[in-house]
Amino acid sequence: MSPPPHCGGEERKRELFVIIKTYQSKQVLMTLRSGKVHRARKNLRFEVPYRALVEMFQLNCESPIFGYVKGRRFCTDGKVSDGVLLTLNVPDERIYLTEYNVWADYMYCVMHYTRPGQRTRLLANEEFTQRQFDTMQKNLLEQRPLDSYEIPQAVFEEIRPEWLTKVEKRENPLRTFINRVQSPGRFRSL
Repeated sequence: MSPPPHCGGEERKRELFVIIKTYQSKQVLMTLRSGKVHRARKNLRFEVPYRALVEMFQLNCESPIFGYVKGRRFCTDGKVSDGVLLTLNVPDERIYLTEYNVWADYMYCVMHYTRPGQRTRLLANEEFTQRQFDTMQKNLLEQRPLDSYEIPQAVFEEIRPEWLTKVEKRENPLRTFINRVQSPGRFRSL
């Protein structure tokens, strides 16, 4: 992975860190607590757009890992996650920042309007032009200072155990509901 210039292209005299929050499974937490590095496996549902991101950013992984920058606006709340919210202190040269909305449009385009092996060209469609798609790709690759992102999303290859600073456990809301319904005496009869 070639390091992205998050400091506006300035030369680094000391290592800078970005606090990233990411929802992960409890298995990922167990891996990190055992002292091992977590690298995401292929995600079959999103294999095509994830592979396109891996190639675009020249990442050394099967599938990218996503997170949001602490203290900044974000578009995930982990409601579908039956796992943990990890807070990571990640060296800035290990992440790529993307604008969340551009990332989402790019993922959609790659999933619906590209051919296998040709993820930089769009098929003819009524939603996006090739020019718009080229602009998305350019925007994703352009690394800017953090403050220039409206909704920054971090993309990275791995989670190292030494980056872990905090763990917040959460239970899947559906599981919580089912547990309440199945627990006797939780609801009064009318």
